[in-house]
Order: sequence, then structure tokens, then C-alpha cells
Amino acid sequence: MLYLLDALGSTPAQVTDDLLTIVAQNRAAENLFGVWTGLPGFEANVTWRWFADPASRDANDPGEHERIGRAYAADLRAGVAQRPAGDRFAHGLVADLLERSAEFAGLWAQQLVAPLTSAPKLIRHPLVGVLDLQCDVVLSPASGHRLVIFRPRPGSDAHEQIAFLGVLGNQKFA
Repeated sequence: MLYLLDALGSTPAQVTDDLLTIVAQNRAAENLFGVWTGLPGFEANVTWRWFADPASRDANDPGEHERIGRAYAADLRAGVAQRPAGDRFAHGLVADLLERSAEFAGLWAQQLVAPLTSAPKLIRHPLVGVLDLQCDVVLSPASGHRLVIFRPRPGSDAHEQIAFLGVLGNQKFA
């Protein structure tokens, strides 16, 4: 997976584990989303961020929030189901989310199970605006890791926007 991640070069991509914790990002993904690898606790987990940190939703179209939340909860349940019964990280993640988020608790109670799939995605970036991307999910059956690729959709300006972010890097501007 890491070879593929590096080979994608200027196409934003990241590797997640089966619970959607980001374990590696290429430079283009860091420029688009910020650096997520190596964060403490559950902070590198996409699902945890979605439900525990409302600001993390700012990059997504508000009209998509319900669908995204449902997809993340169903994906987490699919990941937890593949883990050993006593997996402390998985059960700790779920327990923390149940305590922090009534929205997550309601979705978790629905018992939906569905791994993430590829889908179009609009990402709002404060420096380059809205990027029209295709989010592709490639699963490694051997490790359970996923390569998540954010490629420009045909006819969009996303390629140029990503290239501009490559020039800026992941700097913070006040």
C-alpha cells in the first residue's frame, strides 16, 4: 500500500486501517487535509473526528453530512465486526463516540454494517475553494488496510487546485 501511496504523487491519497484510522498520507493529502498521522488517542480516526469534532465537517457539503455520518457509522461497525471480541482500541473508540455524540449513538443503534465504497466528494478548502473529487477506496484483503484516493473528477478544476496546494504546501495562513 505504501508503494502505491507514494506512486500517486500529486494525487491526494491516504492509507487507513480497518477502523478508518489514518496510518499514512502522501504530501498531496497532507496539503489538502492537514497532517493526521501520529496524532494522539483517536484523533487520527476519521469517524472519531467526524462525530467528536464538529469543525472537521467544515470541509464537506452540509447537505451531505447525514449521508457521510451514516456511512462512517456503518463502516465502523463493519470494521469492529472483523476485529477480535476483546479488541481494546475498537471498543474504546466506539465507547468514546457513544459518550460524546448523540448523533453517533443513534446511528450505531441502527446496526447498519457497510464498508465505505467509492463515491464523488466535494471538499471545501479555505485556500482553493471547492474541489470536485472522486473518492476511490482500494482494499488490501491481506492487511485490511485501505488506500483512499481523491482524484479530480473529469471536467473539474480540481487538478489545478491540487497543483496550487502543492505549491503552497500545508502552511497555515492567518
